[in-house]
Amino acid sequence: MKHLSLPAPRVVSIPVARELLRYVAKTGDDVDALVRRAQLPHPAKALLDPRWTGQLSRHEFSALYAEATWALDAHAARQEGREPLAKQEFDLFCQCLITCRTLRDVIARATAFQTMLIPRMGRLELIEEGDVAEFRMVTFRTRRNVSAYVSDLTGLSTHHRLFSWLIGDDIRILSVGFRYPPLVSRECASRLMLHPVRHHAPENSLRFPAHYLALPVVRTPAELDRLLERFPFDLEEIRSKEAPLSEKVRVVLHSALAQGEPLPTGVALARQFHLSSATLKRRLAEEGFTLVDLKNACRGDLAEALLGDGGLSIGDIAQRVGFSDSATFSRAFRQWTGQSPGAWRHRARAASGESSAR
Repeated sequence: MKHLSLPAPRVVSIPVARELLRYVAKTGDDVDALVRRAQLPHPAKALLDPRWTGQLSRHEFSALYAEATWALDAHAARQEGREPLAKQEFDLFCQCLITCRTLRDVIARATAFQTMLIPRMGRLELIEEGDVAEFRMVTFRTRRNVSAYVSDLTGLSTHHRLFSWLIGDDIRILSVGFRYPPLVSRECASRLMLHPVRHHAPENSLRFPAHYLALPVVRTPAELDRLLERFPFDLEEIRSKEAPLSEKVRVVLHSALAQGEPLPTGVALARQFHLSSATLKRRLAEEGFTLVDLKNACRGDLAEALLGDGGLSIGDIAQRVGFSDSATFSRAFRQWTGQSPGAWRHRARAASGESSAR
């Protein structure tokens, strides 16, 4: 059986915690009561003050994120005249999946179970096209505001992490589609979903290699009980020890790009994974990659997500993915995809229009 391990804890983002609290405050909810429910040692007034220099532990951030998400989902539900999803219902949903045989069975059972929770949960779908699978979380929300955004992005991230945990392997995400405009800060979105998000998509969706569907469920009910104590709000990634180093490096690179940070050097990555630079290079080569390959793949992923959004110019996207000018970016993008950025954007918009029409 595979064992999962946690990576070195990332620095907890105080700005993201503050942003979530601000969203809750704007709904009219009592943020002081929320902070007390999260059992934080700091008052809401301090957390909301941009001059505050305190810190949150990983578990404190998880508790705040949980309370904020439940509050925002409840607000979105009230606006639509329905009941919100309860933690007990979510836990029961997870417990119904633990006895499945494979990931394909998990998604089939999840799809059947969630029909009892509509509209508190969106409709789940699995589409297989050749060697690519697309998991869809079709939203029934009529108001796409910040409250709904945080709730749905959390839901999409939760399904990815739950599915990965159940099979004891990291599911490599090819793309994330999100049926919202970018309503939260880039830092907040990248904290909730480490993979670049393509906004204005036809549906909330995750695309991944279809071979994962045949992998067996390797978890037990007892393990699930322990997981649900803080899941899905502990955002430290559960990583498989057997996961290829290249996949772990991709997560780090995607996270840096999503947050607008420079891509780490080989020396920095080696230090993060407690390896020498030579060992990092050798192990990536054994998996058929170079660091340049992985950086280009991650730049391409982000470029496609931003082109699909349509909100940025080609020049802006070039800067976001680390190029000094649009001409250099366009040449690189053509090498990656065989198309110019403009042609790729045109085809993505046409495909989005066809999906919406259906």
